[in-house]
Amino acid sequence: MIQYHEALSQIRSSGVPLRAETIPVDVALGRVTANAIDSPESLPPFSNSAMDGFAVRAADTQNAEQPREFSVRGTIAAGDIVEDSLQTATHETWEIMTGAPLPPGCDAVIKVEETRRTGDVVTWDRKIAAGENIRYAGQDVREGDRLVSRGTVILPEHLMAFAALGICDVAVVRRPSVAVLSTGAELDPNGGRGKIRNSSAPYLMAELQALGVSPKFLGTVLDEEADFLTKVDAQVRQGIDVIVSTGAVSMGKYDFVASALKQLGAEILFHKVAIRPGKPLLFAKIGATTFFGVPGNPVATTVGLRFFVEPYLRVLKGLPPELPARALLQYTVKKPAGLRCFFKAETKNLPLGRTTRALMGQESFRIAPLLSSNSWVVLPEENAEVAEGTEVDVFPLHSWTDKETNL
Repeated sequence: MIQYHEALSQIRSSGVPLRAETIPVDVALGRVTANAIDSPESLPPFSNSAMDGFAVRAADTQNAEQPREFSVRGTIAAGDIVEDSLQTATHETWEIMTGAPLPPGCDAVIKVEETRRTGDVVTWDRKIAAGENIRYAGQDVREGDRLVSRGTVILPEHLMAFAALGICDVAVVRRPSVAVLSTGAELDPNGGRGKIRNSSAPYLMAELQALGVSPKFLGTVLDEEADFLTKVDAQVRQGIDVIVSTGAVSMGKYDFVASALKQLGAEILFHKVAIRPGKPLLFAKIGATTFFGVPGNPVATTVGLRFFVEPYLRVLKGLPPELPARALLQYTVKKPAGLRCFFKAETKNLPLGRTTRALMGQESFRIAPLLSSNSWVVLPEENAEVAEGTEVDVFPLHSWTDKETNL
């Protein structure tokens, strides 16, 4: 049995980012950039009006005469093309719409509501500063500016910038391919006497999808090696990146996963970690395929995915390690000495700081407390209890959203 930090180190060091692929930006949401992306042009691409009003040469408005009177040369709308040869004479102005290009020589816009117009003559009562109500070319983004770094998860705001700058395709890291396999003769979709329904597989499938993976479910194998070997071997031959199995990794008569993997020539890197829940967790390599065997109890499954499988997927996607937040423990918590514990928790951001409390019902079979959780509190291996007021690590319940905890 190894310590958690040793297991995590082995997991991270055993993976490398997957190859890059180029995809259209309209399907890039949630993908991870394979390289940095710099702006191919400036934004705005040309200087334009920030208001509906009148474009002028600011110097022409500095005299003391009241009111200032200008003749309207014409109208420029958004989308119009203004020739560079166009000239603006002294005390001439252009009616201009928001987003329309500035005519040559003009360097300010007065808002229409500050003016009075009679025919082709417009007047107003104040000086106008150069640059007033102007959006300058490149004021937002300059050509060559870094938009995103390598290893950035593409969000809607990135898509907005890409669209504005005419970026149609992006290089992203290939999605990891993941297969989920359940074990156990006790699993039956109808329940019944001596049977239970499979709750771990639906959780894994949903969580993996939320993490940007398209997993496939290989079904449930009974407590026999043959079917397990056939299914796993087929996936390895197809080049699957990751297989996650649930159950059959403990010490019972029907816990066959470790021995079956050895028949496939797997290198078992570790089996059993000093944690709760999920101590029997297994990590192995079968050729180019990575195998995680997580215990079948529902919360042990969630911990296995959240704190072991997911860090490996982050490596494959080129993402940095997820870092915990810190919070003060509200109540003293008893725990097994020597084990790192991942407990269902409620974390709050209060005016005086962040607090967390471990919920009742930490047994690995208990799903109901998970429904009341918004986070995980991680308690260190040392000692049989952690005192109230101790600063501890906390993670959001799901890495893909910290909405409830604001961690």
